[in-house]
Amino acid sequence: MQTISTDQWTYQRVLAELRAESRYELRDYQLIEMAAPKRIHQKITGFVYRTLFELSLKNSLGEVYIAPFDIIFNKGNTCQPDIVFLSKAKSEISTEDGIFGVPDLLIEVVSKGSVVRDYVEKKNDYEKYGVQEYWIIDPLSETIIVNVLVEGKYTVFSSVEEAGTAKSKLLEGFDISFEDVFKIV
Repeated sequence: MQTISTDQWTYQRVLAELRAESRYELRDYQLIEMAAPKRIHQKITGFVYRTLFELSLKNSLGEVYIAPFDIIFNKGNTCQPDIVFLSKAKSEISTEDGIFGVPDLLIEVVSKGSVVRDYVEKKNDYEKYGVQEYWIIDPLSETIIVNVLVEGKYTVFSSVEEAGTAKSKLLEGFDISFEDVFKIV
């Protein structure tokens, strides 16, 4: 991932000037190009998406999306998280083009080129915009970290390294075991 332009970009400009289904994000009006994910990233993302999608469908909890799908916090800050959960209570902010507002839960699977972006920049942005739960799944260090918003700041609610199960605070029954995630790679 790299910033590819020092120009001021807005979400409307991205839609007008770049091809549809582009892999770009905006951070403070700066255009960031997203690299295509590698096989390990796709396998983990697919497994976690399927797990969350099935739980959500079974319990009629809300909508689950997989990247690329735009989250538009404001005209100069957009992202395409690997997995997005939007509760039924917030369904009105979901459109054909993306989610215009703040989803309930976001998940990023770390790639070699996204370490700083996922652990620092996105964590800070998601915290600032009020995303209630942010998961970081890192196949490089084989860790899963579940951050939850407490009084406007992220705190680690659950984490696993080497063994165990990461659990969601927001969604009862959304648990991901270390073995299930990292045995598929």
